Amino acid sequence: MKDERFEDFLINKMTIIYKYLIKIGASCEDAEDIVQDTICKVIEYVDSISIDDIYPWLFKVSLNRYYNLYNKKKKEKIGIDDRILNSLYSDGLIEEHVLNEELKSNVHKILGLLKESYRTLLIFKYFVGLSYKEIGEILDLDENKVKTYLYRARNKFKELWEVSNYGR
Repeated sequence: MKDERFEDFLINKMTIIYKYLIKIGASCEDAEDIVQDTICKVIEYVDSISIDDIYPWLFKVSLNRYYNLYNKKKKEKIGIDDRILNSLYSDGLIEEHVLNEELKSNVHKILGLLKESYRTLLIFKYFVGLSYKEIGEILDLDENKVKTYLYRARNKFKELWEVSNYGR
């Protein structure tokens, strides 16, 4: 029974980590590989990891694997397939699509200007949809500190957004 609970815990937490990896730019395949490697590591080191530290440990191992992977290779730009473009144009959705892509690009540019801790907090909260408590567990922070740091991160994002003229 204990093994089943640990397995459920691991699946739940690795799903969150997978979503985070996708949001910070990993491809689906790379995120799956990173998650698989992390699970292998936790199995290898399960006896030496404190139960209280396992979630932050999983997160750190996954991020280290992500950074190692993406430091070795450049991200590939994927062009829009002509069929997709024609479909969007024929449906009258191309303008909306272009505007959405421009907004996404601008948000990512501003996120890139933030210090990593702020960027991580904002991605956890608004892209992955984690609660303050879940973020605190991952980052080993008190829930009130998470709220405070998120408040600062939102303010810094807003400040950079307004300075960049995206918020016109």
